Amino acid sequence: MHKHLIRAGSLALLVSTLAGCASSAASSAPTTTIPVSPTIPTSAPVSTPIPTLLPTVPPTPTSASPSATSVPPRATPVPITGDLTLPRGSVKDRPLAVMIDNHPDAYPQSGLSGAAIVFEALAEFGITRYMAVFVPGVSPDVAVIGPVRSARSYYVEWAKALHAVYTHAGGSPEGLLLAQTSIEIINNDGLRSVSGPYFRRSSERPAPHNLYTDSVSIAAFAASRNLETPDLSEIGFILKPDVPASQRPTSQRLSYYFIYPETYVGWSYDPTTNNYLYFRGSKPDIDSSTGEQLRFKNLVVMEVPESPVPGDPKGRIEQQVVGEGAARIFHDGAMTKATWRKGAGFAQLRFYAADGTEVPMNPGAVWIAAIPSLDNLTIEGGL
Repeated sequence: MHKHLIRAGSLALLVSTLAGCASSAASSAPTTTIPVSPTIPTSAPVSTPIPTLLPTVPPTPTSASPSATSVPPRATPVPITGDLTLPRGSVKDRPLAVMIDNHPDAYPQSGLSGAAIVFEALAEFGITRYMAVFVPGVSPDVAVIGPVRSARSYYVEWAKALHAVYTHAGGSPEGLLLAQTSIEIINNDGLRSVSGPYFRRSSERPAPHNLYTDSVSIAAFAASRNLETPDLSEIGFILKPDVPASQRPTSQRLSYYFIYPETYVGWSYDPTTNNYLYFRGSKPDIDSSTGEQLRFKNLVVMEVPESPVPGDPKGRIEQQVVGEGAARIFHDGAMTKATWRKGAGFAQLRFYAADGTEVPMNPGAVWIAAIPSLDNLTIEGGL
């Protein structure tokens, strides 16, 4: 595994440095009071303060810096309903792929519980980023999504496979170029005047960790582009039934890290619901929109080579997400060894078993983590 970053003793300094890297680019966007609690609870479910909901109807884009818009009263956390199942051939409208901040100043994030797919990968300085994929007709309308952060080229490659409305706030030079030139996606950059009215900022968090949007606003932006809907029939997964409760193990735990072992991600299997619960280290990770711990039916951990971008002053990396590599798939408290494959452009990311057949998923949402080495993955229990 590539070891191009200073390790544990410098982690706090690197996190602090990253917080300031994009602040100047983000400072020009309008500010709206969207209260957000930055505290991560230690148990779940809990009642967590959430951002005041964004307007359900986006403002008409009339200028690069729209005026602040009044917001509805504070709402209490509500469950996100639906099983978020994405069978192949079911997608009728472009998915909404949103880059979500994972810097400590962004905790807890909002909206991940409504995503049918979440991609998790490194950004820079050992800090990861999410791309949450909301699918119209599968995901519910999600009223608060964010904080929204910047593009990276490898996330754009994943978004291209989905013909997504790729939603972000600026990006690396390579990421911006790919997002602006890829015909497979609709580029929705919150730092550009054409997209700015569809985003809001919170006054309770420092930039750049305070930019939010919602699924209605993203869909409205996409409609304003007046583009034809492409063929989406290849998007989605082949499915299988959940294993009966009597055949599930009593427990399974797994954890992985990207560069620093002390900043690991944990998942704990719940045989009653057949879900995996997400932990940030040892603490339950809470969706601020729902007040509940994140949980997913299917986990994919894939090994993706990474290397530093030559000469990049901000320590950005590149990842080889077109090609193939080893993967591990978890559902029903069991692990399946697999190979991931993806071609360029609209080619889908697929997962294959040792016999060459595609690995089916359980009905429900899918979390995909791209880590530099499967040596960083630890598994306890399960089948």
